[in-house]
Amino acid sequence: MQRIIKRLGVTAIVLMAAIIRTDAQEDTTRPTSVDPKLMEWTNARIPKEYTIASVEITGIKHLDTSIVASITNLQPGDKFMHPGSDIFAKAIASLWRQKFFSNVQVYITKLVDDKVWVEVNVQERPRLGNYKFIGIKKSEEEDLQGKLNLAKQTIILESTRKDIIEKITKHFSEKGFRNVSVRIDEQVDHMYANSNSMTIYVEKGDKVKINEIGFFGNDNIDGLRLKKQMKGTKEMPKITLYSDSEQSPYGLKKKYSFSEYTKDWGFLSFSKTRRLLDPYLRFKFSGGKFNATKFEEDRNKVLDYYNANGFRDAQIISDTQYTTRKGNLNVDIKVNEGRKYYFGNIVWKGNSTYNDSLLNGLLGINKGDIYNLSVLNKRLGKEAAQEGGDISGLYMDDGYLFFRAEPVETAVYNDTIDHEIRIVEGPQARIKKCNYRRKRKNEGLCYPS
Repeated sequence: MQRIIKRLGVTAIVLMAAIIRTDAQEDTTRPTSVDPKLMEWTNARIPKEYTIASVEITGIKHLDTSIVASITNLQPGDKFMHPGSDIFAKAIASLWRQKFFSNVQVYITKLVDDKVWVEVNVQERPRLGNYKFIGIKKSEEEDLQGKLNLAKQTIILESTRKDIIEKITKHFSEKGFRNVSVRIDEQVDHMYANSNSMTIYVEKGDKVKINEIGFFGNDNIDGLRLKKQMKGTKEMPKITLYSDSEQSPYGLKKKYSFSEYTKDWGFLSFSKTRRLLDPYLRFKFSGGKFNATKFEEDRNKVLDYYNANGFRDAQIISDTQYTTRKGNLNVDIKVNEGRKYYFGNIVWKGNSTYNDSLLNGLLGINKGDIYNLSVLNKRLGKEAAQEGGDISGLYMDDGYLFFRAEPVETAVYNDTIDHEIRIVEGPQARIKKCNYRRKRKNEGLCYPS
């Protein structure tokens, strides 16, 4: 019995010691009290004048705090009204403009009467240390370095990372790599103060070639003629027994069947024979790579070709590129040809030196000719032409240096367009004085003045 009582006593003592120890280990910290004056500052509604007692710059590790303080333009002794003043917003904006910091905050740490203590906390951006490329050849690295213009100890911005990814992707896309992946890994570079090293991982993927270019809505002009206008966008060579069976978003592709070929006596025409064989046999000396910039230029060339053939209202409604099952690229273009137009009556106005029949003969455009605004402008001398012999040259050679000719559409009916060509001949220029300079023996040049 005495043993049991002793054991119970020991147990009670142990329990009391554990409770005391637990109480001693409890968290005795208390929330820090908020200065009531700072709360009043935050909720203030009546403007009051304050004076900056002190400005403390925190968070700086490598830059000079005095320079940062001068950028904020906050000085002890400056007076301001609160609420209503924007001196702290201006200080933050000034620091952001330097692009040295990734975070900027301004705090009021103390308030006594009309004096305030200000803390400006900043986080410095890292600078570029060493960098390297992974996944590409040395020659490709050299090409990229010329385009990226990466320089050590320049500040790394979000735009810097974005620019690297965009330029690398564009560089390889222009070379036919459509599935480029770029990843940037940054680590602290201990060789330089406040610097990060960059490892740029590039996965080019497989080179994608243009398998086929298809046109939809071209009822009047054959697709082969339109593809011929596209100088910077070419299909890859092909030898196959099976034509392309990929489904286009624009519907089924028109195929030139052998029965149509024989019915049209296509064996007597090189273009028709080529049209029949094109889905199966294609000999071309182009790589077949897709370049978005050149493709945009080629779109305009297709429209120019339509305009030159009288389809002045032709439009490219849309275009699409999609990957085939073999990993190559199909490019489809949907057009709206519009109506085909012809030249109608051409009337001259303002010509006194040369009569209409002479100008009509030199213009060389008759009623019923296929409408082509470019040809009209070249014949008038408004656009440069290799053959020369335009109407502007006729007048210029006769001293009418201020000659102008403006074609104006006067009527559009059905498929015919009438024009009125308004001429301003201007005065005939004459040589007032000739300065003769000898170039060689028995030769000279006359310079009018």
